[in-house]
Amino acid sequence: MFSIWHKIPLCGILLFCNIAFANNFVFNDDSLLVEKSAVFIEQVSSELLDKTGVSLYVYMGEKLQDSSYVEFKNKLISKLKVPYVAIILIRDDKKIDIATSSDDILDKKKVYWEYMVPLIPQKDSELTNQALSAVVFNGYIESVDLIADKFNVTINHNIPKNEKGAKAVAQLILYLMLFSMLGIVAFMYFFRKKLKTK
Repeated sequence: MFSIWHKIPLCGILLFCNIAFANNFVFNDDSLLVEKSAVFIEQVSSELLDKTGVSLYVYMGEKLQDSSYVEFKNKLISKLKVPYVAIILIRDDKKIDIATSSDDILDKKKVYWEYMVPLIPQKDSELTNQALSAVVFNGYIESVDLIADKFNVTINHNIPKNEKGAKAVAQLILYLMLFSMLGIVAFMYFFRKKLKTK
């Protein structure tokens, strides 16, 4: 039987095999996610899948194309390998979501409110690729930790917990916002009470 494999260099065969069997954990058609983050996510998600069986995906896009978010989400998750977690950000629609195949994989609210929301820019002019990538990346590395902890494994390629300064900053910002709001509410309460007593 005639074969062409002897004409293809070994490096070409290895490259073909890597492409054929590679897992695509990043959906970044509009190139919103910074390239270094995309490479990091592919590497870490591959290790996470090997050690836990959970696929952790990231989707970043500019806008929805002639469909509702529910339709888009259903179409996206139909392509994902179960069990999965998918961090989704759609810039122009100002949509951030975390989709999971099961509610017990990780605490979505914790990741969203503590590690993503505090980093979201307040002005449209600040919605740069770098800023949005930071939002997604911060949520991603925390999701990796939570999934790894659930399965009692260590992900060697993830950022060590003691080096996650962005997480600490995000928590600090969140707590400052919370205490500021409580302070304003307390001030208004006592101010109104004082006015009534006069």
